[in-house]
Amino acid sequence: MIQPNNTLLTVEKKSLKVGAAANLFMALSGWAAFHLSGSEALLLDGNFSFILFLSSLAAINITAVKATRTSTFPFGLFAAESLYSMAKGLLITGVIITAITSNLSKIGSYLAGDDLPQLNTGPILLYSIAMVTICFGLAFFYHRQAEKTGGISAMLKTDKSASLVDGVMSAGTGCILIIIGYVSADGPFSFLLYIGDAIMVLLLACLMIKQPLGIVKQAFIEMAGGRLSQGDDYSRIEQTIEVHLRKYAISAEDIFISKTGSSFLAIASLSASKLGSTETCTLVALKHAIHDELYNHYPFLDVEFTITD
Repeated sequence: MIQPNNTLLTVEKKSLKVGAAANLFMALSGWAAFHLSGSEALLLDGNFSFILFLSSLAAINITAVKATRTSTFPFGLFAAESLYSMAKGLLITGVIITAITSNLSKIGSYLAGDDLPQLNTGPILLYSIAMVTICFGLAFFYHRQAEKTGGISAMLKTDKSASLVDGVMSAGTGCILIIIGYVSADGPFSFLLYIGDAIMVLLLACLMIKQPLGIVKQAFIEMAGGRLSQGDDYSRIEQTIEVHLRKYAISAEDIFISKTGSSFLAIASLSASKLGSTETCTLVALKHAIHDELYNHYPFLDVEFTITD
């Protein structure tokens, strides 16, 4: 059993603990603000933060075991990172869909003539300022911590995106609800005093739904072993492999690179007819040289060669 002690794991664990504490505080604050104001938008905000809190707890446990390599999992448990991202994306999608249906029902009740309580926008200003500050501060913290890992931590990237969404949602909700507080009960926009928050939730939900669906899509590609999309990571790994192969006058027929969580797998297909008298020990040395050069950027990189006819 191999258990690497890597800076990436330490940075991730510390970051996720800070995020868990911040999201729990924001969830409790959102629920409290909902009970004081009656705003469904703040309930959505609180539920969103609570999901981020629960997922952070799961991520901390994943960080502790993902790099452990055993005979059963020779490449580690990095697939758990992708599973985490997918589950988080699905949970966020579920919260958004639930918010859409419940607020459509609220609007329907208003249109049907049911009596609905007016919103109490008094506590919203202080809540919004606090939540926006925490969310954007947390997103910046995740960004800086992700930079320490070389930008390969899938979990920190996911949590950074989620915190930005939470911050935008809190800012938008706060601004609109504060404006609603100045609407006259006898004016043409008096309906906003009753369903203004529901309308706001629907607008936010439409803007937010793309983000968790994108997380689910990327996680599915990783779990299915799909090719890494062209980008800095792909180019750096591909070019490094090609440079080392050229030193021995070897060219790859194809280079396949995939990413699962924060681990990478690079497979170079070599033609048997073009290898000539190249010995096995040379290929082994090549693998080690490629891995050593890329280690600082990709500590969880596996390089493999396949021989084709």
